[in-house]
Amino acid sequence: MKQSILSFIQKHQLLKEGAKIIVGVSGGSDSMALLHFLKNLQEQWEIEVIALTINHQLRGEDSTADQKFVEQWCFHSDIRCIAHQVDVGEYQRQYRVSEELAARRLRYEIYEEEMRKQGADYLALGHHGDDQVETLFMRLTRVATSNAFEGIPVKRSFASGKLIRPFLCVNKQLILNYVKENEVPFREDQTNKDNKYTRNYYRNEIIPLLTKNNERLFITAQRLSETLREDENYLAKEANRMVEEVIIWDENFSKISFSNQAFIERPHALQRRAYHLILNYLYDTLPKDLSYIHEEKFFALIERQEGNTYIDFPLSLRVENSYGKIQLYFPNRHPRHSVFHLPLQVPDQVELPDGARITSEWIDATLDKNSRNNIIIPIDSVALPLHIRTRKPGDRMTWDGLKGTKKLKDIWIDAKIPTNERDTWPIVTDDNDTIIWLVGLKKAFGSNQFCQSGEKIKLSYHKGNI
Repeated sequence: MKQSILSFIQKHQLLKEGAKIIVGVSGGSDSMALLHFLKNLQEQWEIEVIALTINHQLRGEDSTADQKFVEQWCFHSDIRCIAHQVDVGEYQRQYRVSEELAARRLRYEIYEEEMRKQGADYLALGHHGDDQVETLFMRLTRVATSNAFEGIPVKRSFASGKLIRPFLCVNKQLILNYVKENEVPFREDQTNKDNKYTRNYYRNEIIPLLTKNNERLFITAQRLSETLREDENYLAKEANRMVEEVIIWDENFSKISFSNQAFIERPHALQRRAYHLILNYLYDTLPKDLSYIHEEKFFALIERQEGNTYIDFPLSLRVENSYGKIQLYFPNRHPRHSVFHLPLQVPDQVELPDGARITSEWIDATLDKNSRNNIIIPIDSVALPLHIRTRKPGDRMTWDGLKGTKKLKDIWIDAKIPTNERDTWPIVTDDNDTIIWLVGLKKAFGSNQFCQSGEKIKLSYHKGNI
């Protein structure tokens, strides 16, 4: 066992000479074996080993006895020991979480606190290969994504250093053999036999059935975990690159938009990961009721090329497809600009509620550069003053070559303008409320009016999203 663990440590670069290591010790066989194993490396590796035991106060006198047992063994073994007590019950009441989750959160808070306080390089925990098997099969029943099968990591960044698990290469039986051969005492936690805890049910009922057919299942599970983690690390980097290339943020980093074509042309494995990255960016904490059904609806929605449609995700996140432009945002965090109606003098400059500007000036030239963001208006064809407003029910306009009039709604539909942009779209009218310019889209006056002699007004639109 010793050589297997040392090879595992070297393969994954879990330790370095001269390091300071905190070992999480409960008093059970796993953590006591790990503490004993690392203590025996102290002289050879010139490492400093510190035991950290946490009393969760869940089993009354037994919890206190576990703490004292660890402290006494460390005293007689010349190992520095730090002990903490936490109130799991109070944490449960305050945050309304399960006992398991409350204990874990409090435990890791202490780990992090002591890592920084002691300036430790490593936090070593006694998870072993059977724990890995349990984790993988527990996740199989609850999660439908491949990254769930990465399992328990061998090493990860934590606090001031790294969290390491040197025993993932061995199983429970090998650990029990080790403590017996080396006469390492330990205490049995009787709650480990209580199947009301999910992990205990898998440990006591499911895993023994699986290992009957394959005693080395823990090795298979660890190899699966490692290879999947390597694959996921690569795919995660590619998905991040995809998000950087495809996704557009608004100025407040609270609204995301992208072209559905740019998104769906990427491999589906990256699309799925990009989808989850986007949700992690938008949600402060992922909602519990967010499921694979939402994922299916999302991918069905973004395939559409025509029309305006949307779906609502938990916590009022809206996913909208407007003619292939996808937007994700929280409507309640993005109140629409109020309806506006602003006078426009000549010359003048009017700032719109969204920060865009429309400027006006007199011009004498018979020709002027024409673009979608400006218009030339013959003054003998309009009633002054001009106005800038948002749409009203029944708005229609006409232009050169059009017989009759056309609804603004139909113009927006033809131009594939998202519905959430129409209410604030600027419209220029004359004093009779005749629509002269649907800014950026349609003009009442064409090039033949530009050539007429006489004084004219030039309007220009600046810095909009149009």
